Amino acid sequence: METLALSLIPCVLWLLWFWFQDWYDREPLRTILWTFLLGAVATLPAMVFNTVGALVLSGLFGSNLAGEWLILFLVVGPVEEAVKLWAVMSYAYRRPEFDEPVDGVIYGAAAALGFAAAENVLYVSRFGSEIFIVRGILSNPGHALFAAFWGLALSQAKMLPNVGSVRARTIARGWMRAALLHALFDALLSAGQHGLLPNALVLGIVALLMLTIFAYVEVRTVRHVARSPHRQGTMLLTGLAPCSNCGRVGAIGQACAACGARIPEREMRVCPACGREQRADVTVCLSCGASLLPATSPPRVHQPHLVQVLPDGREQIAFILDRPVVTVGKTLDNHFVIDDPTVSKHHAKFVRHPSGSFVVVDLGSTNGTYVNGQRVRENLLRNGFEVRFGRARFIYRAVERAAPLTGEESPPSRLDPRPAL
Repeated sequence: METLALSLIPCVLWLLWFWFQDWYDREPLRTILWTFLLGAVATLPAMVFNTVGALVLSGLFGSNLAGEWLILFLVVGPVEEAVKLWAVMSYAYRRPEFDEPVDGVIYGAAAALGFAAAENVLYVSRFGSEIFIVRGILSNPGHALFAAFWGLALSQAKMLPNVGSVRARTIARGWMRAALLHALFDALLSAGQHGLLPNALVLGIVALLMLTIFAYVEVRTVRHVARSPHRQGTMLLTGLAPCSNCGRVGAIGQACAACGARIPEREMRVCPACGREQRADVTVCLSCGASLLPATSPPRVHQPHLVQVLPDGREQIAFILDRPVVTVGKTLDNHFVIDDPTVSKHHAKFVRHPSGSFVVVDLGSTNGTYVNGQRVRENLLRNGFEVRFGRARFIYRAVERAAPLTGEESPPSRLDPRPAL
């Protein structure tokens, strides 16, 4: 019982410290606990892979200091960070509670400290209670800090386009950084144990390394907490437009101060050639004649998708509509995450239509969903339609042209805000 208590106490204290870093939407303790337990379970495959890897490399390079460091950098660091990463990705990463960037750090710490607690049981049983202090001050927080690198990468990956291996590469980079730092930490301790460096110097270098990593993680954590969608809410967009009745400029969606007529909820677009504002429903600048339609490019994927138009006219894929329902918002529990303060937490959704296209549906967002400049509740999309959430603009690209409607049906207007279902 004493061994178990000594193993758990430092890990639980560090876990509470990380948990309290989330000021605005703390993670459910149930999810934290399960992630902690999965991290502890992850020690079992880590022991197997570490043992096999150590036997192979020892047979190739011998049981010397160089061989030991090879094991640390090629086996121990990568394996232990990989199994902790698995502990988060297999459960917490899939949960709706994983909905803001700082959550990657918190759940990463939970898995890492569960792993460290299981290790503590082995170390305390083998070396006695004296090792409790060293592991509680250095090794236990070290596990959590190393995990923060791939934890931050997990959060970043949710905000990237779901194209090819973009997300996987981001997570892999975070994992490699964590593995390198983990191995470096162990290698420094190994240098002290073998007498390569004085113990006092080793402890000083390790302490400096840990403080540097701690400062980096703390700065990133505070920055993410400050930008938490649960803190900011949604920035209200205020737009001006001329009254269609008397021409006086007023706030979009409000009554005209001159005649009382409601100013329509449409926006102006800027001509890229002359810079003058034009109505959102026109396709050619009324001042200079330049086209206001975005440059087109051949589809690069075989599914409907959204693109952003770069300043040079090239298109960049923002998100592939690869499922029947795609949710849109600024929290990480959405499929399509838009990091913009004018986008609501759960802003809209795309629903697949029997025609093969998609219908965009607003979910009661603060700043609305716009199709070709007009605010809509839901609207069937056609290739080339502009879709705007808050101030985030995208172009819808269909893979194939939709089949023409027959009978008495007619295609919806580009500016028709009525339901297109």
